Amino acid sequence: MSAKLLRWAALPVTDRRWAAPLSAVALGFGLFAGVAIGPGAAGTFATGAAQIIEIPGLVASADSGDDTEAGGPSPAASGGGSPAGGEGSMPVESALPSLASSEFESEPAATPESSPPKESAPKPEESEEVTLIGTVVHVNPAAGSYTLAESGGALDVVHAGKAPVPGTVVSVSARLLANGTFAEAGQRIRFGTRDRATFSGIVTYVDPTPTAPAYSVSKRGVSVLVHVRPDPSGAASPLPAVGSFAKVAVDVEKAPPVPPSEIAPAPPSEPASAPLVPAVEPAPASPACAPDPTQPLPAASQPKAILWQRQVSAPGAPFASSDFTGIVEAVCAEAGKLLISADDIRASGHDLLFTVPEAIDTMQLEVGQSVAAMATIATDGSLELTGLASDERTKGADDEGALQGDLVPTKPQ
Repeated sequence: MSAKLLRWAALPVTDRRWAAPLSAVALGFGLFAGVAIGPGAAGTFATGAAQIIEIPGLVASADSGDDTEAGGPSPAASGGGSPAGGEGSMPVESALPSLASSEFESEPAATPESSPPKESAPKPEESEEVTLIGTVVHVNPAAGSYTLAESGGALDVVHAGKAPVPGTVVSVSARLLANGTFAEAGQRIRFGTRDRATFSGIVTYVDPTPTAPAYSVSKRGVSVLVHVRPDPSGAASPLPAVGSFAKVAVDVEKAPPVPPSEIAPAPPSEPASAPLVPAVEPAPASPACAPDPTQPLPAASQPKAILWQRQVSAPGAPFASSDFTGIVEAVCAEAGKLLISADDIRASGHDLLFTVPEAIDTMQLEVGQSVAAMATIATDGSLELTGLASDERTKGADDEGALQGDLVPTKPQ
């Protein structure tokens, strides 16, 4: 019965030469129908093409000869399976967490622009350099140094072959020397000039002479003389006490050809911002230690500039010790005394007498040398030496063998 029903669809072949072509058409139609019916049938021609996803860091380099990079298991280790993504292959999702947390994600390859410069190991013998910026307020030809006043008021003493002109604003690279001062270590850059400056330090000498009042302000390597305009009425000018810490504003003027004491009186300086205590004169030189009358005194250096006080503030109690810098005027080893100029170029024409303890040796000192010292200051103005160092230009200032007492640096424990 079924044969009769399907007979209408039969294609009669009257010539055997059509058998082969018709068979091919039938086979093709069957394949087409099979693909349409079962596109996802595994193991047939209808199976979709394998998708291979390449994840950086999990695929070995083509020329490395390795199967995988560190951190990515090989297909064999994952349980076998074909690279076409068969049942035994490692799922791609399982590799993503390890890739996200790997070091390759957070540390990209360095480029020449991003690579840090190579730093050479520091040499032990090299001193660390610093940049100093300030106004030149003082020049000491005897010690071969000049003094900068920083914007904050600190004084920096710099040794150099040739000093700049006072009033010049400079920036210079410098290295620290053994006695606590500096030496030029690079190019000095000039930024112009200023005729005013402010600095601070401890007052180590006071001259209350009404016609030429003055005082010295000291820090390591410098004792600079500050002049006070005399009162037109002839009254004594208020001056800071020896040992007081003073902040001074000054006019920087070119040194005249005559001593400051012979200059015509000028308008008085501005009033002090804080009450000043009466000046305490230093103890007079002992007859047992005085310059040798048969030998000429060291010539005082002509100052390159005169510092005129504009304003001074010296509140608080005086210090019991301070730095001093000056020229050796007399060495009295047997009497235990040392005479040093009251300012570092002896522009004042006065000297200070120090008592020398047995722990400090002054036998190697010579008259005319520039020295840096530390001393205690008694209530009566008497001074006792506690430290001593050379300040004879860069070589002397960097002579560790000349350091004594409190000027010997403390070595770390």
